Amino acid sequence: MAVRGPLAAYASDAARSRGRLYAEAPSPTRSEFQRDRDRIIHCTAFRRLAHKTQVFVPLDGDHFRTRLTHTIEVGQIARALARALRCDEDLAEAVALAHDLGHTPFGHAGEGALEACMAPFGGFDHNAQALRVVTLLERRYARYDGLDLTWETLEGIVKHNGPLLKRDADPDLLLPHPEERAKPASRRTRESSHSGAPQDEEAIAGAAKDRPLSRYIAAFDAIFPLDLATFASVEAQAAAQADDIAYIGHDIDDGLRAELFSLDDIARTPFIAGVLAHVRDEHPGLERPRVIHELVRRVITAFVEDAIGESLRRLARVSPASADEARRAGEAVVRLSPPMAEAERDIKAFLFANMYRHEKVLGVWERARDAISRLFPAFFENPELMPAEWAAQALEDADRAVVVADYIAGMTDRYALNEVKRVFGGEAAGRS
Repeated sequence: MAVRGPLAAYASDAARSRGRLYAEAPSPTRSEFQRDRDRIIHCTAFRRLAHKTQVFVPLDGDHFRTRLTHTIEVGQIARALARALRCDEDLAEAVALAHDLGHTPFGHAGEGALEACMAPFGGFDHNAQALRVVTLLERRYARYDGLDLTWETLEGIVKHNGPLLKRDADPDLLLPHPEERAKPASRRTRESSHSGAPQDEEAIAGAAKDRPLSRYIAAFDAIFPLDLATFASVEAQAAAQADDIAYIGHDIDDGLRAELFSLDDIARTPFIAGVLAHVRDEHPGLERPRVIHELVRRVITAFVEDAIGESLRRLARVSPASADEARRAGEAVVRLSPPMAEAERDIKAFLFANMYRHEKVLGVWERARDAISRLFPAFFENPELMPAEWAAQALEDADRAVVVADYIAGMTDRYALNEVKRVFGGEAAGRS
């Protein structure tokens, strides 16, 4: 049984947080990071995740993951990693729960379509959109827009995948740390293309190399600097690693349940073959649903335990004496070991070929591309088609595009499809 011990020297200390943009009195019952977590859970954007696609459109089945169930799984794994690394679990969970708040309807296919629409206006990125959500678009509190989260949580939202700038780099360019740029393309980046279809790793690597820094991140950083040239906290790195582990596990589960591929198919990857062999040896004749669950839980456990071991080795080698020293380590300290990183690449390659490029999934991407590609120009040319509070914000062209993107990005899948019906005709549809 894991026992909670004292925090490590490199852990973030809620009592010594760098604070909030709008100063607030401390809570008598919760730490600063617990308050962040609670504000995220209670915000409107978090509730919308229940009706946003992970890979499958939720209307296609009640048991496939949605963006919300994915987020909850990431939060659970992030806490497990943070506890083992003796970091602040609440901060890791807060970053995990907020990391997808900027996602569009229809998952990364929707993001690819919105990126294409926003290309003439500075582009679109879901991490930057998550920052907009928690600092501007959530309008709940009397004194300010946004959720007024701590510096550490905002930093984690923006930088959990690595630094956004090289030290002394031109602030107009997003130039990731070389180690981050060399990382294999994940499913997330592979899915995001202007056509809404999956892309291969070389195309993504070339496109990301000189991607401009989000204007909103740059503007917010000028007001509340987030140290864009350093890595994020160990807790935020744990949330990022938890994201990868969670989606590998649940995409295997969803893909098998949807019968996009078979157990024998995925056993072509050496790591999965070994795990599956152990399950079948220990439980001969076990029915398929139980085999799937046993496989997935063992895969997740193996990745979590490996990430803990490798990260502890890295932390021991770097030996950071504070959270800021961990940020300035020059490398990510929460990672998988080389053999498990290779297993991860094999699994991602299999899922890319057999799940994300499956005709059933590509049909969803096409539906998403069509919906968003039609809605954006309609709202841009005729802002009055949007609800009054959004139409009133649509001013000059550049600003109008951002308002339209904010409106579309906040939609659920069902709401977006209903908006298509409302704007372009067809069966009457109410607002969700």
